[in-house]
Amino acid sequence: MLERKRGSIPLYRQLEAIIKESIEKGEYSAGDILPAESAYMAEHDVSRITVRQALQDLASLGYVQGRPGIGTVVTYHKIEEALQGIKSFSEEMREHGITMESIRCETSHAVPPLPVAYALGLGNEDECLMIVRVRAAEGQPVVFSTTYIPLSRGLPDDPSCYEDSLYEYLAEKHGIIAAKATDTFESVLSDRTIADNLGIDEGEAVFKRTRKSLDQYSKAIGISISYYPGKSYSYTIEL
Repeated sequence: MLERKRGSIPLYRQLEAIIKESIEKGEYSAGDILPAESAYMAEHDVSRITVRQALQDLASLGYVQGRPGIGTVVTYHKIEEALQGIKSFSEEMREHGITMESIRCETSHAVPPLPVAYALGLGNEDECLMIVRVRAAEGQPVVFSTTYIPLSRGLPDDPSCYEDSLYEYLAEKHGIIAAKATDTFESVLSDRTIADNLGIDEGEAVFKRTRKSLDQYSKAIGISISYYPGKSYSYTIEL
């Protein structure tokens, strides 16, 4: 039921939220066709303009797409990943049939945050190789990550080395095999840097994963702090 009291949220925003929730809950899956505009008009007693504005906003968020002669098609889907072994993000996505690309990849030497330095067994002023990446699927940013690797690993500064799977590169070029990892998950609100890199609004909820990776000799490889848009990524943990 739409709220129509004075000072209420605009009707098209309320309708947008209703449709968005129905999609996120799985009532409509990617490829499904939403009810006709007239159906929403009748159900919620609103004008066609209100319905079209709601659908237009959903289209701008990537939830739907209007197709002439067909209707409004759902394009939203969540990526659900089971935590069963150590996988690079590229490998996780390949299993879903999704090809990743790096739309940003930069390297530098930097002193990591103190918690990262301590976790890697470094001193307060020791520098790491810092790799900043934004990975995208079909041009849409999916993950923004910063990885800290001790300089003692002797890895090159060339950003092109890290544009694809980091784990695969380390194994194939340096004989460093990711054998174990510890992940910490939390939901946080995006700051300006995270929002700009993921193409979302500042303050929007994001999924944060902090991963410490160990090699085949139980020596720390590095720590990656990654942020995923909450509206397009979820994890399923099988115990």
